[in-house]
Amino acid sequence: MAVSEHAIGSALGWPTPLACLYSLAMETGIQIRDYWHEDSRIAAVVDDGKIIGLSTGLADDGLRADVLAMALEVAVVMTNRPGAICAPSGFVIITPHRVPAPASGIGRFATLMARACGRDIASAAFEYYVPGLPGAGRDRGAGHSGLAARAGNPPTAGTYPRA
Repeated sequence: MAVSEHAIGSALGWPTPLACLYSLAMETGIQIRDYWHEDSRIAAVVDDGKIIGLSTGLADDGLRADVLAMALEVAVVMTNRPGAICAPSGFVIITPHRVPAPASGIGRFATLMARACGRDIASAAFEYYVPGLPGAGRDRGAGHSGLAARAGNPPTAGTYPRA
């Protein structure tokens, strides 16, 4: 799954930047889904570079387009540049906190992609992180506990199957 000239050429005819970016995702085989949750600190979840869960709580289509551009770059990097993002859990969380467009690295291509699709923005780069894995040198459920703590939702009993 690479962003080809064919994919970009096909996408640029869409009427809105968001439609253009959805088209790029479809052309590269990445599925986009609505991600329903109540955590305002998650803008998108990228699952193994193949599926993007885009938060339903994003304010408008402009912000959705920018976050989608970032998520698309993360997805492409996860599958085409091994080691650039080490996500042993297979998940990368993109926050709604925009950062300045980097001169290089992750976020640069997202900004270029969003601009190519019609967004007049300084940056489509956002903070992102890889959530911890349960049992990775910690107590059972520690990865969920860390993510849940950031989300303000402690894990409930029975979240993880007992050994």
